[in-house]
Amino acid sequence: MKDTRHPHPHVDPRQPRNGARPGTNPPVFVWKPTGGEGGFRLTVARDEGFRDVCLDRPGLPDPVFLPERALPAGEYFWKWSAACGESEVFSFRIGPEAVVLEVPPAREWLERFPAEHPRIYVRPEDVADLRESRAGRRAEMWRALQASADELFAQPHEIDEPPYLADRRRDYRKYFEVWHRAMVESRNFIRGAHTLSLAYLASGDARYARAACGRMASISRWDPTGSSSIDHNDEAHMSVIWHGPQACDWVWDQFTDEQRELVIDQFRRRGQINYEHMHGRGMYGVERFDSHAGREIVFLAMIAFVFHEHIPEAAGWLEWLRPVLCGVWPIWAGDDGAWAEGPSYSTAYVGIMTMFATALKRGAGIDLYRRTFWANHARWREAFIPPYAQWCGFGDNGLRPPLEGSTDIVETIGRETGSGELAEYVAACRRAAPRAAPPAQAYLAPAAGPTPAPAAREGLCRVFPYAGWAAIRTHIDDPGRDVALLLRSSPLGAVSHSHASNNDFAIHVAGEVLAMPSGYYDGYGSAHHVRWVWHTKSHNCLTLSGASQLRSHDSAGAVKNAFEDEHLAYFRGTADASYREADRCRRHVCFLKDATAFVLIDEFVAAAAPVGLEWNVHSFNPFAVDERKRAFLIERGASSLEGHFMFHDEAFFSLSEGWDPPPMPSRGLKEYPPQHHLRFNVTALTQRRNLGVVLAPGHGKLSRAEVATEPADGAELARVGNALVLLGQGAPVEYDNIRSDALAVICLDGRTYEITDEGMRVRDK
Repeated sequence: MKDTRHPHPHVDPRQPRNGARPGTNPPVFVWKPTGGEGGFRLTVARDEGFRDVCLDRPGLPDPVFLPERALPAGEYFWKWSAACGESEVFSFRIGPEAVVLEVPPAREWLERFPAEHPRIYVRPEDVADLRESRAGRRAEMWRALQASADELFAQPHEIDEPPYLADRRRDYRKYFEVWHRAMVESRNFIRGAHTLSLAYLASGDARYARAACGRMASISRWDPTGSSSIDHNDEAHMSVIWHGPQACDWVWDQFTDEQRELVIDQFRRRGQINYEHMHGRGMYGVERFDSHAGREIVFLAMIAFVFHEHIPEAAGWLEWLRPVLCGVWPIWAGDDGAWAEGPSYSTAYVGIMTMFATALKRGAGIDLYRRTFWANHARWREAFIPPYAQWCGFGDNGLRPPLEGSTDIVETIGRETGSGELAEYVAACRRAAPRAAPPAQAYLAPAAGPTPAPAAREGLCRVFPYAGWAAIRTHIDDPGRDVALLLRSSPLGAVSHSHASNNDFAIHVAGEVLAMPSGYYDGYGSAHHVRWVWHTKSHNCLTLSGASQLRSHDSAGAVKNAFEDEHLAYFRGTADASYREADRCRRHVCFLKDATAFVLIDEFVAAAAPVGLEWNVHSFNPFAVDERKRAFLIERGASSLEGHFMFHDEAFFSLSEGWDPPPMPSRGLKEYPPQHHLRFNVTALTQRRNLGVVLAPGHGKLSRAEVATEPADGAELARVGNALVLLGQGAPVEYDNIRSDALAVICLDGRTYEITDEGMRVRDK
C-alpha cells in the first residue's frame, strides 16, 4: 500500500502511520475525520480483509483511542468509520522491541492516588521520613530551599488582578508591555507559593504554609472570566494553574475553611473553562497543535489530581486526556527525542510534561518514562545544549540557553529511567548554572539506587531524523577542546516557534559560539520577529535573490544519509521543498577528522528562472574578509573560525551589523548584544550551482587547518590538510587520474569518498 497522505503529522495526524513500527505497545490510534462529530468506529484486524478482527470499538466520541492492553507482536491493519464515511486501510507492525506500556482507565488512576493530601510526587505516609531526611541526603537541597523560602516569606503575599490588554493590532508595544508584566508577575507570585508550600512539606514549619495559603487565596479572588481569562490573557490564566495545584496540595491541611473554599471554587471554574476551551477548539494532536495547548492539557490533569473529589467533572477530564497525554504526546517530537521547536520551547513544554509523568508514576504507578522518547530526548539535549552554551538558536528565544531548566529535565529523566548515562553532563551543567532552589521533583523523589556507569559513546555524529536535527561534536566531555557543528533541517516545517531555516547551522569552538542564527525574540509577532527572525536572511542558510524560505507546513526539510568512519563524518540536509525558487536545495556536511575542518557543499537547482545565490552567516563578532582569497575570519577570545569559498567566478562579500527592523527594548534588555552579518553573493544569476565552503576552526589547543582552494578544469578544488576535496558542477568530476559521476569527491589516507544522492560511497585505492 502506498501512503499518499500529507507527510506533516499536523496536517495528517494519523497514527499509526501506514507501514509504521510503533515504539510503544499498545499504540495510540488517531485519525482526522473529514466531517461529522462523534460516533466513530475503530477496527483493527490481523489481515487486510478484516476477517480476523482483534479490536472493534464503535461509538467513540473522539477520533482518538488508546487500547488498555498490548497487542501480540505481528502485522496489523486498521481503519475508522463514521457517518461521514469510511477510511482507507492502513497497516502497522508491532515488533518485539516495542515497549509494553499499558495504561488503565483514568478512574483507576484516581483510585490509586492517595485519598488524603499530599498526593503530588509524594504520599501522606512518606511525609514524616521526608522531614527527618533534611539532615541526610537532602541536607544540601534543604539549605537551598530554606534560603529561597525565607526570602519569599518576607515578600508580600497579595497580588492585584492584572489590567486588561491593549489591542495588539493597533499598538503592539503597549499590548506587549501589559501582557509581559502580567505574565511575569503572576508566574513569579505562584512559583513563590509553590516554593513556600514545598518548604512547609519538607519541614513542617507552618510559617511557610500560612504564606503559601495567603498567596493562593489572594489569586483565587481573581475573576476567571475577567482580565486573566483564557480567552483574553491565557498566560495569566496559566500562571494560576501551572504551579497552583501542587502548592494547594502540599499545604491543604493549613488552609482556613474560607481559603479552601476560595481555591476550590477558583480551580473548579478555571478547570472547567480550560476544558471547554480545549474541547471546543478540537482535540489536541488531532486538530489543535498550538504550543499553549501543550501546557493546558497538563495543567488540567494536575487540577484533576488535586481537586477531583471537589470537582465532579474532573474524572471526565482525565478520561478525555488519557489518550492524549499517554499516547498522542509529544506532537513536536518522535521516539528519537529531538524537539522541532528548539531547545528553549522544548525546555518549557517537556519540563511541564514531566509534572504529569512524575505525578502519574508516584501516584498511580504508571511509568510513562519507559517510552523511548525520554532517554533519547536527554541524549538530544546533551548534543545540542552543551554546558558552555552561549546561544541556542533553531527556534524562538535562542538568546537565553535554558541550561537550568534543561538540566532539571535531563536529571529527572536519568532518575526516573534509572540511567546514569548523562550523570557527568548533568554535573557539568549544574556547575555552569547552579540552581537557587531544588526542583520539587528532585526534592521529593525517593532515594535512588547506585548510579550505573555510563555507556561508551560511539562516533562524533548524532542524527535525530524525526525532527531533523544533526550534530557533530569532537570532545563532548571537554568544553575546552570541543568543536561542534549543529544543523537543523526539519520535516515538521516552519510553523509555530520554528523558523524558516532549513539547513541552518551553528558552530561552537572551545566554548565560544562563532556562527549562529541571528535576531532576538522580543515578542511573538513583533516587527523584528516577523520581518527578521522568521526570514531566512537571519539564519546561516542560502537565500535566493533575497527571498525567504516558505513559512508553512509544506516547508519540509530532512537530515539523511548519515555516515561515519575513522576519517570523516557526513550527513545531508535537504530543503528542496522550502524554497519557491528551488527545485533542489541541499546542504552536504562533511567533517574531516584529521584536519578538524568542515566542508559544506550547497547543491542548488532552480525551479524556473535563474536566481541570485546568497550564502549567509552571522556572528556576535565582526568578520575579517580577504577578497582575494575568498575567505573570512571570525575571532572570539582564543577561538576562531576561518571560512574558504571554493567558488572562483565573479562574486562579492556584503558585511553589515544590526537588524532591519531592530528588536523592541523588552524582557529586561534595553540594549541587545550586537550581531554581525556576512553574505557571499554569486554575481551572475544562476540556474544551477554547487557552492563549496571549507570551515576551519581553531582554539588554544588547536591550530586551524591549512586550506588552499583553486579552480581546476573538471572541478573546483580545496586542499584541507592532507585531504583533497573536488566539487563538480553537474558534469562528471575530473582531476588528475580521478573521474567520478558524484557530486563531490574527497580523497584522503588512501580512500576515495564520493558524495551521491544515495549517500556516501567509499572506494579504497
